[in-house]
Amino acid sequence: MADHWRLRWQPLPLRRWCRDGAQRHDPGLRLELDDPHGRQVAGEISPLPERRQSGADPLHGGHLQELQRQLESADLTAGRQKLERWLHRTACQHPCTAFALGSALWRLDQQGHSHGAGSMPTGAGTNTDAGSPDAEHPWPTVGLLPSGAAALTALERGLARGWRCWKWKIGALPWRQEQPLLAALLAMVTPVAGQLRLDANGRLDTAALSHWLEAAVDPRIGWLEQPLAPTDPLLERLLASSPIPGVQLALDESLAHLDQVEHLLRAPPASEPLLVVKPSQLGDPRRLAGLLRAWPGRCVVSSGFEGRLGQAVVHDLAKLAAAGGSPAPGLGATA
Repeated sequence: MADHWRLRWQPLPLRRWCRDGAQRHDPGLRLELDDPHGRQVAGEISPLPERRQSGADPLHGGHLQELQRQLESADLTAGRQKLERWLHRTACQHPCTAFALGSALWRLDQQGHSHGAGSMPTGAGTNTDAGSPDAEHPWPTVGLLPSGAAALTALERGLARGWRCWKWKIGALPWRQEQPLLAALLAMVTPVAGQLRLDANGRLDTAALSHWLEAAVDPRIGWLEQPLAPTDPLLERLLASSPIPGVQLALDESLAHLDQVEHLLRAPPASEPLLVVKPSQLGDPRRLAGLLRAWPGRCVVSSGFEGRLGQAVVHDLAKLAAAGGSPAPGLGATA
C-alpha cells in the first residue's frame, strides 16, 4: 500500500477528425494518480491543436512537476488539499490538465463513496471502452459533416444510418459557394424532419455574416455557432443586440475556460446564446457538472475528439446536460 500520493504521466496518442473529414493523429497525456490507500485513478490531457499552440497544457508535463514534488511526502488529507489548491489556482491557466486531474479526483471520490464534490451521473471514467454515441446512449446521434461539397455524400451516408441531426462546418468557402450547398443539404433533410447546425468556427467576415444570419432563420437550422472570431468587436455587438427572430446563436471558441462559461451563464448577453462546451478543453469536470445542474438547458456538451478515457467523462456530462433539457450533444460521430 502506498503511504503518500503519487502523480505520473505518460504519452497518449489520439485520433481526431479534420474539417475536411480526414483523420489526423495528435499527442496527449495520460495522467495517473495514486492515493495513500493504494487506489489508482487516471485522467486524460488532450488539448486540441489550436489550443495547444498557446502553451497552456504543455505535453512534456513540466507544469506537473511542481505538483508532483508537493505530493511526495503528503498524507491523505494534506495531499488532497494540495491537489484541490493546485486546481483552484491553475485551472484557467491549464484547463485541459484541470480536466484530467478533476476527472481523476471525481473518480477517486466514487471509489471511496464520497459524494461531497458531487457524484458523477453514472460513475464516469469507468468505461474506458466506450463505443460510438449512437450505440450506447439514448440521445440522437449528431453527425459531423465536412466542409464543402463533401458534406452531401457524408449526409447521404448518415441518412442511410437513420441519423437526423448534423453539424456542418461553414466558412471554408465563400458564402456564395456554400449557400447553394446549404440549400441542397436542407432539401435532403426535409423528408425526414432533420436538422442542421451551422458551425463557422469564427471564420465569417462582416460581409458574409448578414447572409448567414438570414439563412439561419430557416426552422431546419438549429443554430449558428461561433459566427465570428472571439476577438472580433462585431461579435460582442451581435451578442448584445436584441435576439434576431428565428435565429439561435451559439458560442464555442469564445469559451477558453470555465470562468468564462460561468460568467456567460450568470449574466448572459441579450441574445442568450447556447454555450457549446467541450469539457476536456475547459477545466475541472466537477465544476462543469455543477454549472449544468444550476443552469439546465443552456449548455450543449460537445466532443473534443478525446481518447476513450476522456470520452467516458464527456459522455456522462452529456447525460447530465440532457437530463436538464439540453439539445442532443455533439459527440463527433462521422458518416
